[in-house]
Amino acid sequence: MKTAFLIALAGGALLYAALAFGIYNGLTRQQQGANDFYSRWVGARALILRGENPYAAQTTRAIQMGMYGRLAQPDEDQVAFAYPLYAALIAAPLAFLPYSLAQALWMALLIFCVVGGALALAAVNRIPLTPFAVAGLGLGALFFYPSVRGIFLGQYALFSFACVALAALALTTKHDVTAGIFLSIATVKPQPMIFLFPVILFWAWHKQRQRAVWSALLTLALLFGVSFILTPTWLFDFLNALRAYSEYARVGPPLQTFFQLTLPEPLATILFAAASIVLVAGMVVAVWRNRAREWQEFQPALGLVALTTTLMAGRIGTPDQIFLLILWMAWFAAWGAQKKYGGIALGVCFLLVAPWWLFLQTLDGNREAIVVTTILPFGSLFVYFGSAAQKKFWRRAAT
Repeated sequence: MKTAFLIALAGGALLYAALAFGIYNGLTRQQQGANDFYSRWVGARALILRGENPYAAQTTRAIQMGMYGRLAQPDEDQVAFAYPLYAALIAAPLAFLPYSLAQALWMALLIFCVVGGALALAAVNRIPLTPFAVAGLGLGALFFYPSVRGIFLGQYALFSFACVALAALALTTKHDVTAGIFLSIATVKPQPMIFLFPVILFWAWHKQRQRAVWSALLTLALLFGVSFILTPTWLFDFLNALRAYSEYARVGPPLQTFFQLTLPEPLATILFAAASIVLVAGMVVAVWRNRAREWQEFQPALGLVALTTTLMAGRIGTPDQIFLLILWMAWFAAWGAQKKYGGIALGVCFLLVAPWWLFLQTLDGNREAIVVTTILPFGSLFVYFGSAAQKKFWRRAAT
């Protein structure tokens, strides 16, 4: 067993090295990108190499000069370091390398995060991991629109997704301390974790799995503590950076975008607020009603939490929507158990085709149209209520 694990570990390391080398040779050595990672990499270099504040104005200017070749205009993305300080600690091992090499290593890691996260969720939902299933899940996850966009942007959302998936797998296998550690590290991307983090801890506490709760809280306290030691003002700086980000990054949550695209103001704002309240209330009811279920049976409720977050949490971009795989993996497992292979095929087609089709139909230059952020969460919402309505119909028919 130990020998097999070491062989698998060595094989994974070799595959990662080959993948990073291929990305470096074929892409990043000639054309650097991954702008979302670049901000964090420059912030990590400022913190680790020079002891400077990643949120400071001089760091932001360095990011802008490296990315734009000039200072950003007031109406442009300021590309500031607007993440928790421990995001710099994640990037710290790459801070000593040239950016072209650091970007290649980070993009290779994100590819591993996407595939590994999808396979971990499949295992949590007891989807048989046959060679065909592993190949299909891996390729499907890699061609999933949020994955592709996230990899090329260097998005931390994919790293956070993998941490949540690994935490879910650790809870499945009763490795609660490990689960808590992964869950806390996942908060490096705060928006997708705003509901998932407390809900998972609530479930663990209710199921007498306190080791997962204490592990998560202690790890989070450690991340915060180290951040305060390195930069005592980091939390206030981070909150100020978030406030500034909300002013220059105009992409709101998909639910708000939908109403703004289809209705006039102020009706769009009123309906967004009302719909958000309904969604959160429905999420709370679903979590409460399913709190006593075993972890695998809790996955549909957890998927609803991910769907609610994706619809209404602030500044949710398409890479963050990879968290919808929590819900879809639960559906695929249920449909597979019921031999509803047509439903699985339609679901896979929707996930892999619909966002790419809308992206290509609305592409303007090199910019993603804001409407693209709506298709996956609203399609998932439609399937969710369609499935719920179908179950209710058959229950009534049976009685």
